[in-house]
Amino acid sequence: ELLESRKRKRKPNFDIEKDVVSLWEKMRQRNIKAEDRSRIVSETLAKMKGKMVQMAMSHSCSRVLQSCVKHSQEAQKNEVFQELRPSFLDLCLNTYACHLALRMIDNAKKDQLQQLLSILHGNVVRLLRHPTGSAVVEHAYHAASGSQKQELVSEFFSPEFRLFRNITKGRIKEILSDEPAAKRKTVLEHMTLSIQPILEKGIVDHSIIHRVLVEYLSIAPMSMVGNIVDQLSGPLLVRMLHTADGAKLGVLCVRHGSAKQRKKIIKALKGQVLKVARDDHGYAVLLSVIDVVDDTELVTKASVIMSELATEIRELSVNKYGQRLILHLLTPNIPRYFPAELLKTLKSPVVACAVSSSKTTADACEKGDDECGDVNDGDDNTESARISKKDPFLRRTELLSKSGFAQKLVEACATNAGELLRSPLGKDVIYEVARGGVDGIMLKATPEGISSVHKAIADLAALPKDKKTEEEHVLEHYHASRTIRRLVLDSSCHKLDGSSESFAQMLWSLALQGRCTTWARGHSAKVVAAFRDSEDPAVRRVAKSEINSLVDSGVLEGRKAKATSADAARK
Repeated sequence: ELLESRKRKRKPNFDIEKDVVSLWEKMRQRNIKAEDRSRIVSETLAKMKGKMVQMAMSHSCSRVLQSCVKHSQEAQKNEVFQELRPSFLDLCLNTYACHLALRMIDNAKKDQLQQLLSILHGNVVRLLRHPTGSAVVEHAYHAASGSQKQELVSEFFSPEFRLFRNITKGRIKEILSDEPAAKRKTVLEHMTLSIQPILEKGIVDHSIIHRVLVEYLSIAPMSMVGNIVDQLSGPLLVRMLHTADGAKLGVLCVRHGSAKQRKKIIKALKGQVLKVARDDHGYAVLLSVIDVVDDTELVTKASVIMSELATEIRELSVNKYGQRLILHLLTPNIPRYFPAELLKTLKSPVVACAVSSSKTTADACEKGDDECGDVNDGDDNTESARISKKDPFLRRTELLSKSGFAQKLVEACATNAGELLRSPLGKDVIYEVARGGVDGIMLKATPEGISSVHKAIADLAALPKDKKTEEEHVLEHYHASRTIRRLVLDSSCHKLDGSSESFAQMLWSLALQGRCTTWARGHSAKVVAAFRDSEDPAVRRVAKSEINSLVDSGVLEGRKAKATSADAARK
């Protein structure tokens, strides 16, 4: 009783809080009837009416109000919204009430969301410096439309943009393209002052921050970019790789950071490599590391990038993003395997040289309008010299060999040949391994391993047809048959050395010789026909007589007939 008396004196709404918490205990039960829950919600909201703001900021009652909003009718939700809306900014900054602010954004209609965004207007930068406020702004950013997102981001540009919300262009580089140097300088200084406190506090998980940083770096001079790269290089960067803009920042930091900064990034990735490799956007940073880091010893040594990737090669090979890492080692920058936007990001022009972080942004701005105000367009001509010195082929060879990745890759392909051939993603990995990669990089790293992959594929093809098995034969499977056909047609994988036979010859002798009639229909017919169409005379010679007899008997379509039917289809 004494304790309750003290609480009642300290908390003006103590009795109400006690009552609504008691009601909440009944409301939150899973087995309660819908009509009973609705009645309790109405009773609870009636008790809190006029005091919802104070309740929202209470540790216990905040959860009560959240439950009421969750289970209430549409009219009741609107009543809660109208009472809390004037204090929305205060809710954003409160440890307990911020969760209710997030729920308000989730439940808001189109006009209600616009009202909440209008309340945030002019306070975005301030809220993003706050641990709980930043989470609310990020939530609002995700819920907003394209033009509304642009308004939120534009508050970083200058006070003028906060005052006049009439931006029609998308990116700051476009907005400032027709503006005088003095205005560009003002915007850059304002963005610097807005961004620095956020980075110093380490609040970098939100996509709106990533968008702002990308905008900032697109117009910043070299010294300022170098300063941002220095701040981000390390654990902060790893927390940003889950968004498209965050991954772009990661690629920029790797490409344009100094050797010391790259080392920090690689060390920060330790233990996170496999997670990043499977991420929708983060894998691009690992591709950039493969592309530009000259210190291959650092990348390949135990418990860093290549060593971590080597532990789950099979899983990565059948993952949409993980397989791109393997393919980038074997066939870098091939449009067949990599989206155009990704290749553009990986080849982004040099926007800055890594400079000493002791050179502050204030020093840069004192240099005048030319450096601080000019929009940075980059320079493609000296890009390679600025970014890395080592020959790309040599770098990839060292990454494959020093870490033992090449040997583990061929072992994984040989052991899991059937799974990879049948996989719409894994088929590309096993194909590139079997053909030796671009410029025969895998042939140089492990010629015996390539031979074992050839043997594994040929052995699978040599298995007899068995209609009782659930798994389709590799020669009849859609993806597997086309992958094997590509290997037969590809002249680059014919011979591993002067004495060994090509993959096509091995496949013929083990799987197809004397059995072409069995495989001359369906998907497998494409594999048989590939021996007739191969560029290698030796391959055509071994199969000539058997394939010609199939063509003559009409079982296999001849070249002329095939061309005629293709022309007819085009017409």
